[in-house]
Amino acid sequence: MRRSRNKSIAKSKMEIKVSRKSDERLSTLSVYGAKLNAAKNLQNIYDLTLDAMKQTLGFEHASFMIVKKGNLEIARRLGYHKPVFIKLPLDGTKGGITVKCAKKREPVVISDVRKSKDYVGRLETIRSELTVPIIIDNEVFGVLNVESKKLDAFDERDVMLLQILASHAITAISNLKKQDEIQKRMAQQASLMKSSAEMIHSTQLRQRLQAILDAIQGLGWRRVVLSVRNENLDIAKLEDIVTAGLTNRERKFLWTNKKPGHIWAERLGPDYDRFRIGEFYYLPWTDPFVRKKFSKGTVPSHHSPEEMIDWNPDDLLYAPLRLANGRIVGSVSVDDPVDGRRPTKESLAPLELFLNQAAVAIENARLIEQLNNAKTQIQEYASKLEDKVAERTRELIDAENKLLKAERLAAIGELAGMVGHDLRNPLTGIAGATYYLKTKYGAKMDEKSKEMLKIIEKDIEYSNKIISDLLDYSRELRLEFSRATMDSIVKEAIAQVKIPKNVKISNLTQDAPEINVDKEKMKRVFVNIIKNAIDAMPRGGTLKITSKALDSTMKIVFKDTGEGIKKDVLEKLWSPFFTTKAKGMGLGLPICKRIIEAHGGKISVESQLGKGTTFTVTFPIKPSLQGGEKVWVNVPESLLSTTMKA
Repeated sequence: MRRSRNKSIAKSKMEIKVSRKSDERLSTLSVYGAKLNAAKNLQNIYDLTLDAMKQTLGFEHASFMIVKKGNLEIARRLGYHKPVFIKLPLDGTKGGITVKCAKKREPVVISDVRKSKDYVGRLETIRSELTVPIIIDNEVFGVLNVESKKLDAFDERDVMLLQILASHAITAISNLKKQDEIQKRMAQQASLMKSSAEMIHSTQLRQRLQAILDAIQGLGWRRVVLSVRNENLDIAKLEDIVTAGLTNRERKFLWTNKKPGHIWAERLGPDYDRFRIGEFYYLPWTDPFVRKKFSKGTVPSHHSPEEMIDWNPDDLLYAPLRLANGRIVGSVSVDDPVDGRRPTKESLAPLELFLNQAAVAIENARLIEQLNNAKTQIQEYASKLEDKVAERTRELIDAENKLLKAERLAAIGELAGMVGHDLRNPLTGIAGATYYLKTKYGAKMDEKSKEMLKIIEKDIEYSNKIISDLLDYSRELRLEFSRATMDSIVKEAIAQVKIPKNVKISNLTQDAPEINVDKEKMKRVFVNIIKNAIDAMPRGGTLKITSKALDSTMKIVFKDTGEGIKKDVLEKLWSPFFTTKAKGMGLGLPICKRIIEAHGGKISVESQLGKGTTFTVTFPIKPSLQGGEKVWVNVPESLLSTTMKA
């Protein structure tokens, strides 16, 4: 009886001792829970967790293992004298009790590891093992692993304590992630606010696009492609594609291999709804549909799968830049995330909020460009309008001056015609009287009287020329067309001019086909030009006459080596009644100009003081019936058909 009572007392003491020890370990875990919540980084959490495992469980070996790219790897360890490198695939292909724990998502206790096919430990002295999973946001983050050299070293209390420690670690890691996420979001918001301010301050589309690129890169994407699109979702020009993280060659590749607007309409349509994450479309490369649709036209990533966590470098992520009314003004594609992770609705939330701002910024920039272009066009039009008004005003003033001048000239011409007719009668009488005196008394006259009669005859001839010029200028031209060659007209003109001995005329006119021309009037033009050239060479010189038949025109050039004509005189050369000679009315060249223009031709002059003057006459080989002014034309029947064709 006493022995039984002693056993009961001993058992009670043992239970009290175990209970006290459990309370102590729970108290220790509470202390470490507070320390873990104050941890600044993951490494600190790993170290504190292992230290807590040592203080509460008393182990030989322990490790904090984490999931990384589909494998379980050791993040921290204690109790191992030699480095232990373990990388166990989560698919279980290489075994592992920790992998079993991660897959089952519950604690695993192995009393004798020698009897477990999953054990892959490197130490032969290990006999038992305890693992507890660390699950955060329904995903296995890692496992806590304890190994002992004793058989059946871990009981239910150890499992419970390790689970409590795991929960403290989960809380600490979750808090740390939340803090990191908050800091990340704050940094992203600050970056977006800065980019938004830059977009607002800039009015140039290119600058706004660059601000959008910078903002998206600031949200954690290494490569960004931004495309400005028209109402058909087409990209109009290479400049409408801007990129970050791509080379110019890659950018040009995207332009060359761009898809038409209807393809992009499909990519934003119902066939792709299963890939949507909010406004974004995430297309994993593992999907056969994605590989089929995007096998061509994409730029390979600059990063390998090993550099990522669960993002495949061939994955695609894009979104439309849509205005509030639903109209799409562009698209954005992003790649190579800095954190190496696949996108989630939460991770894309800041960028999704920014998309609308980007779309509005692009549309506003385009409107500003259109407005500026419109302003520029209006300014150009206004400037041109002012120039047109000024030009038209000048033309009206010139026309008014010409009209006044024409009226004066018409009045002068009319007066000249009347005077000419009136002067012809007395001149005829004088000429008749002179002839009578010369006939009646010529043989009896002395030399002085004969000289006086010659002067009278010469002055009568000169007066007749003045009267003829006045009458020719004042009345309408009458053209009498006939067939002739240009070289024959030039030769006849030369024959009518008295050429001084110190002047040489070089007639180089070419044989040309017959032309339709008023031969006498054209000869008069050439005589006038030749006489002017001779007058311009008082000390002698050379007059060179050349001709050239072009496709439908004939060009005659008279080039002398005379004194030349001053610029101010040259400008007035074609004005009626302007002359620099002591004798003459200044009607010779104006009449020549009328004759040439009546044939539908042109006459021009170039001169250089001390080097000579060049007159160029150009007129059609087959002139029209009317030329530069209203003329009376008499055309022989033999020329009628040819002239009408002309």
